Amino acid sequence: MNGKQIALFAGLLISVALTGWLLQNQGSFTEQRSISPSGPDLFVEDMDLKLVNTDGKLHYHVTADRLDHFPNDDHAELTRPVMQIFTENRPTWEIKSERGRISSGYETVWLLGAVEIRRQAGNTTRPLTIVTRDLMVKPDAQTAETVNMTRIRSDRFEVESTGLHADFINNRLELKSRVRGTFDDAG
Repeated sequence: MNGKQIALFAGLLISVALTGWLLQNQGSFTEQRSISPSGPDLFVEDMDLKLVNTDGKLHYHVTADRLDHFPNDDHAELTRPVMQIFTENRPTWEIKSERGRISSGYETVWLLGAVEIRRQAGNTTRPLTIVTRDLMVKPDAQTAETVNMTRIRSDRFEVESTGLHADFINNRLELKSRVRGTFDDAG
């Protein structure tokens, strides 16, 4: 063996030894991450969720800028959610809020902060806008409720109340207390 071959063999031997040492000790060089018990374990940006009923028809549709899931109590938090509730042969209800929270089991959706509910005009219904805060939605029952001040506007009236229960299936709004408003009986 000449000097060049010995140097090449020594270099190879050192490379193999160094690679083996790095592989054995790689855990000490990588950052160890753990999930915070109170923090999110996953997130989704530009979330788009469509749920169908047992007949395969669209039941409701939720979009949000972001969803964060928290494993400690299995809830999710939403940033700027928009929820559409579909009922057969009735106009769609659309609900927007600043943020939201979905309970464990996904039976209750809290739409928090400023909330706007819109119903488009239908064959027998006028367009309607409801403005409130902190709305609890039960998607399966297609109902919503708030204890906060609520303003309901249509092309013919404006009504304010404290507290509201909405039944989206039957297009029924129940005003809880302190109800006052103005009506235009023309047309």
